[in-house]
Amino acid sequence: MQKAVTYFTLSLICFFISIGTSSAANWAKLNENSTSKLMIDKQSILEKDKLKRAWVKIEYKTIQKNLESPDTQYNLSKLLWYFDCPAQKSAATQVFQYLNTELVNSAAIDNVKDAKFIEPVPESDFDRAMQYVCSANKSSGTKAATPTPPKTPSADTKTETNASTKAAPTEDKPVDSKPTEVKPADKNTAKPINKKNEGIKKPVTWNYEGKEGPSNWGKLSSEFSMCDAGSSQSPIDIEESLDANLKPLKLLQKFPVKDILKTNHSLQLNFRDGNIVAIDNMTFKLKQINFHTPSEHSIKGKSFPLEAQFLHTDTKGNTAIVAVLFREGKANPALEKILKQLPTESDKPATLKSRVLASEMMPSNQDYYRFSGSLTTPPCTEGIRWILIKTPITATKAQIEAIAEITPQNNRPLQALNGRLIVD
Repeated sequence: MQKAVTYFTLSLICFFISIGTSSAANWAKLNENSTSKLMIDKQSILEKDKLKRAWVKIEYKTIQKNLESPDTQYNLSKLLWYFDCPAQKSAATQVFQYLNTELVNSAAIDNVKDAKFIEPVPESDFDRAMQYVCSANKSSGTKAATPTPPKTPSADTKTETNASTKAAPTEDKPVDSKPTEVKPADKNTAKPINKKNEGIKKPVTWNYEGKEGPSNWGKLSSEFSMCDAGSSQSPIDIEESLDANLKPLKLLQKFPVKDILKTNHSLQLNFRDGNIVAIDNMTFKLKQINFHTPSEHSIKGKSFPLEAQFLHTDTKGNTAIVAVLFREGKANPALEKILKQLPTESDKPATLKSRVLASEMMPSNQDYYRFSGSLTTPPCTEGIRWILIKTPITATKAQIEAIAEITPQNNRPLQALNGRLIVD
């Protein structure tokens, strides 16, 4: 902290010295919506040591609260952002927050090498600034001078303050995000690794309790190491979120369930290709729905008796999961049809005779939270696009209990947020 204060003091001194000698800021508007205006100082864009940096300013149209100090209010943010363009990650190293023209909060870290870069939520201010800076022409060997804040006041978004004072953990890009339960397999097993000339490795057993439970998943196999080492794990509790004016969710859910499968970990509905969700100008196909009792995610500390997770993948192996919460109430017609057609044996899919649509398990109000996370089962792969629908739908107590009897308490405990941004 002492280093940070020293660095911040030096930065201010450099700022006042440079007022008379540096060129004026050249602010360009990158985006404006009903909540804020995002601007970038084009003069400040420089490149050094394979990183680009720029000063970014955000003008808010309503008063914001500092997450670490709720009594501190601001409506202007200015940040020095560094961007790792090849990895598509960013980190803020200096933050200034203003209420009108008065500086009310500031923070910094003394060395960009100490910052931990995170992958921005698509279409957020982080992401827009990164896309602009990374698409700019590379400076020809321009050496970045000691960063000094531009004259115009500004400060950051809620979680940007946290990112500057406490280096946020990294979020891995999507890799092989196909879950272990997509195809029928031996009970309690993860997908085995095929090695040339070595045959098939014995599958690893995992569960929701005891020595094979969530607290030990990362120790069961090197394949599961992300369950312990990951910094963007799911599920999470939605306590705070940033109003990002998200676009309406685009879903196509006209094709029925193909078959139903009872595994040792979940009740799973499998789909043929045809149902999709469009996110970030990418098309994800619905592959399966898994049920968790009680819910894995919670909202402001409130858990729900049931959660359905709609798992989608694209042609590159990226994964997006849409989660729907259930509360006790009126019967859900889709669940009623499903419960009447359960397979008699585990790990043997049963074809549904009556038509069940994914849309029958979605609320009419599809406002949502969005964040980056992981699979909630081993191997806990990160880089998953999560969509959590805000409005729960209903199911009777008997329906919920019937699903719970199949896979009792198959919910992973809540994971640390680690500075991640949640937008709505």
